[in-house]
Amino acid sequence: MVNNFCTFFLNTVNKYGTRNALYWRESKQSGKDSYNYESLSGNKLKELVYHAAKALKKLNLNPNDKAAIISETRFEWVVSDFACIFNRVITVPIYPTMTASQMKFILEHSAAKVCFASTKYIVEKIKSVFHELPELKYIISFNKPENEPEYVLFFEDLIYQSILQDKNSYSDADADNLIDNCRNNINENDILTIIYTSGTMGNPKGVSLTHKNILTNIESAKKAFPMLSEKDKFLSFLPLAHSYERTAGYYLALSLGAEIYYAQNIDTLQTQFLEVKPTIIIAVPLLYSRIYSRLMKSVQAMPKRKQVLVKAAFKIARKMRNNKSGFLWQIADRLVFGTIRERTGGEMRFSISGGSALNKDIAEFFEGIGLPMYEGYGMTEAAPVISCNRPGKNKIGTVGLPLDGVEVKIADDGEILVKGDNVMPGYFNNEKDTNETVINGWLHTGDMGEKDADGFLKITGRKKSLIKTEGGKYISLAHIEETLENSKYIEQVITFAGDDKPFVSALIVPDFEELKSYSSINNITSDNNIELIENPLIKKLFENEIAAFQQHHAKYERVRKFTLLPYQFTIESGELTPSLKLKRKVIEDKFREVIYGMYRKGS
Repeated sequence: MVNNFCTFFLNTVNKYGTRNALYWRESKQSGKDSYNYESLSGNKLKELVYHAAKALKKLNLNPNDKAAIISETRFEWVVSDFACIFNRVITVPIYPTMTASQMKFILEHSAAKVCFASTKYIVEKIKSVFHELPELKYIISFNKPENEPEYVLFFEDLIYQSILQDKNSYSDADADNLIDNCRNNINENDILTIIYTSGTMGNPKGVSLTHKNILTNIESAKKAFPMLSEKDKFLSFLPLAHSYERTAGYYLALSLGAEIYYAQNIDTLQTQFLEVKPTIIIAVPLLYSRIYSRLMKSVQAMPKRKQVLVKAAFKIARKMRNNKSGFLWQIADRLVFGTIRERTGGEMRFSISGGSALNKDIAEFFEGIGLPMYEGYGMTEAAPVISCNRPGKNKIGTVGLPLDGVEVKIADDGEILVKGDNVMPGYFNNEKDTNETVINGWLHTGDMGEKDADGFLKITGRKKSLIKTEGGKYISLAHIEETLENSKYIEQVITFAGDDKPFVSALIVPDFEELKSYSSINNITSDNNIELIENPLIKKLFENEIAAFQQHHAKYERVRKFTLLPYQFTIESGELTPSLKLKRKVIEDKFREVIYGMYRKGS
């Protein structure tokens, strides 16, 4: 097995050669709705990384120095990443959606000396805190800066200067020499990257990952999905600061020699499905929920006769998802399912879901129409994939079997423990949390789970979200929230209980598109969201929804009171992490009066 990313890069670019590796939308074709795609071949990627690596060297960066990358998913991210690796500089990816103060914390804690930034907007964020960061020497902008201070450099200028200053023209041999120097001086246990986890309860922690951690995870993933090959096309839209996308959608795809297409944003995905015709999608449940929701809404807008046909086909999809050779499924496929698959480009083999819990009904639906979806489980501290369902070994409702080389056991208290070469050596400059999280080589995930008789892992909740009620019963708030999120009328939900909260309460953000549709059918009028959620008929709707979805919960697990909110929790308002997880402490502090109001007598 390859044991460092310098060798990984050389093997990768040689595999591609003149074939294109990376694609991105550039400009609209003249007089057409379609777009031109720019691309980089393996050979061109090698040349760009060579020049970028030489340019970085001239900025006096030394081995083990840190370089932050704050950018959307784009080819410059890849070039910067490998240029840092060639210089044995440790990369620190940062979500571009973070605030200036959040970026400052990571830049300061990691002692980053250089910061790559994609846009003028991000450059301005960093400039606002630059003079509070004595270690930070340069900001390197991917987009051309104008009238900026000397410490703001242009990415293309650095590469161009490297080309001009070379006495001889570029040659493969020069790049090979640089790579050889890198891999002769690197160890598989050297730190490759520090990824700061999204802190749901406080400041993020820097997860140190070695070359070995990530490379073993890639190899294990390839064994789990041996059918993946250089013929596959990945459509990438998750940020590369997300460890899931970085390992599975970037490094894994490159190791296969597959083509990687970068989506502009989530709003362009629908058209880019048709342009790219991807074979593999790696995404989070939010995307699949949105696709499912849009599909259901399009069915509601159909003429009645067509609605009846499509709904009947959907029933067949769920009933016969494990018997697609049956006559009824084949008819439904020809009339309905094939058309839906064409909306994804028509060449999709399967998709992988991770990052949070996947709705079981949605997974069963897509499996039923011939778009299999394999749910996995992981965490940044495990580089990140721990387990995954896969073709021929798929149990919907579980997160699959552990990857090869990854040992999973359930502790006496129900916590999932993980051991393997993919487990981090520790948190950067945080010995206390490291010692509490990795004990005798076992990663204590903080997730609760169980294994079935076949070894499939099921997540049952978060250890920290287990709350002891006044009656002495333990409940999982995460499990309650996941259940309620199955309602089409609920967009976001967070629950509270324990201590001075004698029963379960909830803050609920409705799906306002669904709510407005319901209002229209039931002649409920309102001028805005606030008026809508205060309507007694809407409150009654949510009471009924909550009761229906909680009917299998024990009485002490059920939400007894709730408050509807007129707007979503967002990253910008500080209520969501960049990976779209709810920040419990922030929300509880922000809505303290609303929450405790639900516990006052007479409320």
